[in-house]
Amino acid sequence: MSTLFIDFEDSFSFNIIQEVQKLGISPVHTLWNNLPPLENFDLVILGPGPGHPNDYEKIFPAIQNYLNTGGRIFGICLGHQIIGCIHGYEIKRCKNPVHGQSIKLQLDAEVANFLGLAESIEVQRYNSLAVVEKPEDEGMRFTVDDEVLIFIREGIITYQFHPESMGTKCRQSYFRPILKYLL
Repeated sequence: MSTLFIDFEDSFSFNIIQEVQKLGISPVHTLWNNLPPLENFDLVILGPGPGHPNDYEKIFPAIQNYLNTGGRIFGICLGHQIIGCIHGYEIKRCKNPVHGQSIKLQLDAEVANFLGLAESIEVQRYNSLAVVEKPEDEGMRFTVDDEVLIFIREGIITYQFHPESMGTKCRQSYFRPILKYLL
């Protein structure tokens, strides 16, 4: 399986690549402003990064085209927000910005079962921006205070938290859905 990791010049990128390698996946690593043709990959991982997703909108058409042709995406933090933008979600400042803190979440049973996670989880957040809930949208999602923290759609899984961070319990559990649902 060929996998591409898109790096938005974030310090967590190598931690994510390491977690993905534990699954037996060796992603090609590229910077966001130097994309190879996405259609050459079975999976694209959109990493975290600084700034607003619109700062990277020049890659939106390539990602949208990739998704339109059946491509599969796993997104973390900024990657989650980019997928939100592409699907027409509003991105706004978090109601409660969190940087470097673990938070406890009580997942909906449907989301927890789909991802193979416990319903009660502890994850690390580094967020000033949020994807705003859009109730009429398709797909499965988990929200807190109208902010989407997990987004699941055919061929897409994204998290608005850092599953690779030391503050996230059972880190590898958040990456296993890549094998089960995306590859």
